[in-house]
Amino acid sequence: MNEVFTIAGIGIVSTSFVLILKQYRPEFAFAAALAAGIFIFGYAVLTSSEIFEHAKNLVDISGIDSEKYAILFRCFGISIVTKIASETCKDCGQGSISSKIDFAGKISILLSAVPLYSEIIGIIKNLIDL
Repeated sequence: MNEVFTIAGIGIVSTSFVLILKQYRPEFAFAAALAAGIFIFGYAVLTSSEIFEHAKNLVDISGIDSEKYAILFRCFGISIVTKIASETCKDCGQGSISSKIDFAGKISILLSAVPLYSEIIGIIKNLIDL
């Protein structure tokens, strides 16, 4: 819970800094905003390692093939990365590039999840054959 307040604080201070910098040195404002975003993302990933440990324990307990969970985590990672990249492009006024990043992320997620779709179709086929 404290991590959320830390991240929010860093975000507010970074935003204030970028807004002040934009008035005096607009050419450096984007670089400062990008650096702040990367720092916040890195901090969030480092502090969320506990989530991955719990997820690994759930995978071990469930008895379900860990490859299926890996696919879900891969899709989750793709969605996070594309969202951050898309929002960065929107902040720079590049809505067109932002929408293409969103589209590419959705396609990547669909391609990553093909093994799950195949499994679901196999299960449905077995149920129909009963």
